[in-house]
Amino acid sequence: MSKKIIWSDIAKQDIISIKKYFNARNKSNVYSKKLLVLFRDTVKLICKYPYLSVNTDRKKVRSFVVKSYIIFFEIKPDCIYIISVWDSRRDPDQLKRILEK
Repeated sequence: MSKKIIWSDIAKQDIISIKKYFNARNKSNVYSKKLLVLFRDTVKLICKYPYLSVNTDRKKVRSFVVKSYIIFFEIKPDCIYIISVWDSRRDPDQLKRILEK
């Protein structure tokens, strides 16, 4: 059974930043729309099969790779809580701070 999806404020901002970046870089929203659909479809898959993902070194935090991005989330009793949609090319120290919250 699929669980409800809850997006953290950080994850929402990650999505907005990714969209803005590719819209500006490509001077078009075609690629960013495809990427957002891919994220949406991946989150739906995570909801159906949450243990298809990988454990992280953080207690209760799991991850799922989508292209060069990593979706970090927690499986809660009533929902899937999306913590961040992380660009794996970014500084890992920033990610560490996000996951410690």
